[in-house]
Amino acid sequence: MDGSVLTCDHDGRLRALHRVGAGLPGLTGKPGTPFPVLFGPDAVAGALDLFSGLRKSGQTLDHPVPSRLDPAGVFHVSGLSDAEGLVLAVARAPGGLPALMEELEALNPRLARRLAPLRSVVPEPEVPTVDALFDEMTLLNNELANVQRALAKANAELAASNEQKNRLMGMLAHDLRTPLQVVVGFAEMLEQRLDGRLEATERACLERIRESSLSMRHMVEDALSLAALQAGRLRLARRPSDLAALVRRNVSMNRVLAEGKSITIELSVPEHPLPMADIDPAKLDQLLNNLLSNAIKYSDRGGRVRVALSEDGGRARLRVSDDGRGIPPAELAQLFQPFSRTGRLGTEGEGTVGLGLYICRSIVEGHGGRIIADSAPGRGSTFTVDLPLTASSP
Repeated sequence: MDGSVLTCDHDGRLRALHRVGAGLPGLTGKPGTPFPVLFGPDAVAGALDLFSGLRKSGQTLDHPVPSRLDPAGVFHVSGLSDAEGLVLAVARAPGGLPALMEELEALNPRLARRLAPLRSVVPEPEVPTVDALFDEMTLLNNELANVQRALAKANAELAASNEQKNRLMGMLAHDLRTPLQVVVGFAEMLEQRLDGRLEATERACLERIRESSLSMRHMVEDALSLAALQAGRLRLARRPSDLAALVRRNVSMNRVLAEGKSITIELSVPEHPLPMADIDPAKLDQLLNNLLSNAIKYSDRGGRVRVALSEDGGRARLRVSDDGRGIPPAELAQLFQPFSRTGRLGTEGEGTVGLGLYICRSIVEGHGGRIIADSAPGRGSTFTVDLPLTASSP
């Protein structure tokens, strides 16, 4: 009797292939190969059905597996699952297991003993009646309906909980913004009124208060924007605005953060007046804050950050570049996703929650523009924002 016996682990990976008689030409494989693959690419589906049934019932007898490896076009597999794993006897014809086991007892008694429980397997399983199948389908449909109702209820509860979380987050961020603005304002006023009367240490303390307050205000603005985005309520208050003036003002404010690391911000804007831009100035201000704070964060002390604004064919282009550590290619693809925290820390250990660039992308796309990042380790980063100067749909 020609045939083969496969021993596999519980996941169906081949451990050994034992030939009985001349074996089955073409049925070969290396240890570790999933056994369904051994029967050929056209037989994988049938062999997987066999594997699934074997895992479920523990035994199978003369299960047909269509395969072009055999002239008859089909193998008949009997097998079982025991403590050691799976053992499968493969024959060319149904009913060939007894003869195959008889020869196997002389060749490999231990393997024959593993297959012995198959002698008691009932060859022909009982075929369910049409009524039994209908009853089972009805039961399954009822169970599916119950699961769908439970899922709908869970989704509704989750949506309500998420809405409540967004509302609370928005309220907290809104209530934090006002006192932070007061801190920034008083720090600026003290610095101006006490100009010339402050010692270097006192001036440094005031600058640190202002710097920390500005940084915290940026985070609060991001939290408010995230709550609005998640609730689907990020609205743009567009109005004609002087984009060049907005960029100058924002760079001037962020120089406070840059001075804390002795970083120079270089600004380049066209000498000729630009057309008025139909934008939301507060959101564009937030966009610049995030890009500049990132550039400062990832630049070395004493470095440079370059901001350039240009206009071409009714579109504005804003570039923010730094000479910092750069971003690995594997992280660039996830850069604009929410809570996408890269493996990088700021040059002085500054961390991030991973919201700024996600919000930047949302603001830019809300204006009908696009934002791209160009970076590599060792050569810094450049973020380019391309915006239409007139209203455009995202």
